[in-house]
Amino acid sequence: MYFILKSQNGVCLVLLKYFNWNAINVYFTLAACLFIAGLSAQPIVNSVRFQSNKETVVLSQYNNDVLSDEKGKKYAFNKKIIIKSLLSEQEIIELHSQITQVQVIAKMQGGAVYWVTPEKEHFFDVFSVLKAHQDVAAVEPDIAPVRKLPRANHEVQPNKVQRKEVHVQASSVTSLKPPFCHSPIKKVRAAIIDDGFDFSHSEFNDLTVLLEYDADEHVLDASAKKGIDYHGTLVAGVIAAKRDNVGGEGFAPTSEIIAIRQVSTWTSSLIVAFHVAKLMKADVINCSWVLPFLSNITSEVIEDLASAPNDPIIVVSAGNNGKKACEMNQLSKLDKLVVVGSLNKAGELTEFSNHGECVDYYAPSSIQSTSLGGYADFGGTSSSAAIVSGIIAQLKACGVAQPLNQLHLVEHIKSARSVVIAK
Repeated sequence: MYFILKSQNGVCLVLLKYFNWNAINVYFTLAACLFIAGLSAQPIVNSVRFQSNKETVVLSQYNNDVLSDEKGKKYAFNKKIIIKSLLSEQEIIELHSQITQVQVIAKMQGGAVYWVTPEKEHFFDVFSVLKAHQDVAAVEPDIAPVRKLPRANHEVQPNKVQRKEVHVQASSVTSLKPPFCHSPIKKVRAAIIDDGFDFSHSEFNDLTVLLEYDADEHVLDASAKKGIDYHGTLVAGVIAAKRDNVGGEGFAPTSEIIAIRQVSTWTSSLIVAFHVAKLMKADVINCSWVLPFLSNITSEVIEDLASAPNDPIIVVSAGNNGKKACEMNQLSKLDKLVVVGSLNKAGELTEFSNHGECVDYYAPSSIQSTSLGGYADFGGTSSSAAIVSGIIAQLKACGVAQPLNQLHLVEHIKSARSVVIAK
């Protein structure tokens, strides 16, 4: 008598003859075949596990270009891996035969951060090997949150850094009276991580731009790429436009600018942007945007920058959702960053400003600044953060060693504990 058990991987054929096979042999043979059939029927689950905000994140493959978490949130997926390790590039590339390229994208205490490119079809295998290796301190996929999935045959579009702008009439915030000196005694480097910059504007005729770099494209160019790529120019004007009583007036016009264009939320791009600011020894780093996802390696790179010997200050906007900043902007959870919300003309919290325990200061929400082809009203927590960055840069230029201790002396700038938040 013949028994045939079929599975996805083939056919298990058992030839049984009653006259010379005993019951025990039949039992074990059938059990073995059923076990093989059961294994082959199990679905293959490709997933990655890593840390974000000190919590474990598990992402599973949704399709060829997208990963999904347990709540259904989607992430663009370029099949590259980010690791932190003390190993050399050559030692890492030798860890798996399917690793094709290894690039350093940041260096900090405790090791370098590498961008590892495996053969695409072997991404999950390589990820598992790297994660299990004793000399690899941390492993993450290079991902970017996705706003919505595309239609069939359309490329997945990663989320852009959220620079939600609020259009409000510009207030007279140039009347702010910080304890500025009449003549700056030192040069201060202000890094702006944002979208494109237009330094051909007349307000920047006397400006020193030390570096222009695109962290997404990895090229020495931070110029605006299209009509809506203008936010960086607005921020630059608030910080460094010349003070000539024409148009917008910068708070730190003698600053030397490091312009870093970084539009996407790819983890690798974020790491590169902040590390460039470190390499350039930036004294103030302005981030007038909201970040929906922040991995542990990215957090370490940012905190390493904040701990640099030149004592840089990183300023970020709280966001314009009218909610708790801790929930809306993952950058606001980092202790070493200065988070800025918005005040209206009456010195009260604006309706749109994010707020809560993750906010450190509040500043006016609107100002006139440089824009493509002229000037524009610049509002929201983006302008508030830029105002605080400009004031800090000027205080540093005046030789103030601890500028954050002087912010309470600046008219219209309020510490978070002094602002009443309606429940």
